[in-house]
Amino acid sequence: MKKIIISAILLLGLMPTLSAQDIPTPTDVNTNDFRGRIEGNFEWEVIDDLSIEAGLQLRLKDDFSSVDRTQTSFGINYETCKYFDIGADYVLINRYDKAVSQWEKPRHRVNLNLEGKVDVGRVELSLRERLQTTFRTDSVNRYEKMNPEMILRSRVMATYNIRHSRWSPYLLFELHNTLNAPAVVSNYKSEPYTTDNFITRYRAGIGVKYRVRHNHRLDFYYYFDYDRTYNIDYKGNKGDLKGYLRENEMRHILGISYKFKL
Repeated sequence: MKKIIISAILLLGLMPTLSAQDIPTPTDVNTNDFRGRIEGNFEWEVIDDLSIEAGLQLRLKDDFSSVDRTQTSFGINYETCKYFDIGADYVLINRYDKAVSQWEKPRHRVNLNLEGKVDVGRVELSLRERLQTTFRTDSVNRYEKMNPEMILRSRVMATYNIRHSRWSPYLLFELHNTLNAPAVVSNYKSEPYTTDNFITRYRAGIGVKYRVRHNHRLDFYYYFDYDRTYNIDYKGNKGDLKGYLRENEMRHILGISYKFKL
């Protein structure tokens, strides 16, 4: 009886190892790109501490040579007190597929934002948590791509208030963590759906805001993004794993933003 129990324990211990052997190590694909962003925003404080905002953004990729996407946004923000803001916004995303020279089907994004902030001397420190949910309008295999895609974005930011100056330099660091990324399996038709979450983006940024006039603001910034995504491909008829890539991309992003504030 004791030998049977020991054999059963050893067999259970080997099962995860045997299963893991069926999943190959992903092939790494490394890329580097210089990108640009141009955007305009409008903000209106409807009543005290409650404001609405609308914006339009153009993004460039492939060393500024082609259009990546356009984004149209509308949001609302409420300052509950001096130290805490809550907000939500909707974003319409139109991505351009350079390979086929046409626009992809649009995506719809909803963001929920919580931000805390505190002044330390002349430096404002802030922490923003954003729940980002993106809905695709094309058809995808949920074992290959998320729909909706849910990501938690955590950002820390330090802004320096220069005395008697219109310039406000800042630094930021942000992590994007997936919340429902599909785990890779050897055959999606015979194995259950599970998630395997990971940090998909590391972002470090530096910028400076400039107050042109009372109602006009400019923001110049540089972001360095390290993106990591997994490209999973299964055979449609049998469900076997066909391809498994880990795509690592370093992005250098230069941007300028204009805001008109009522």
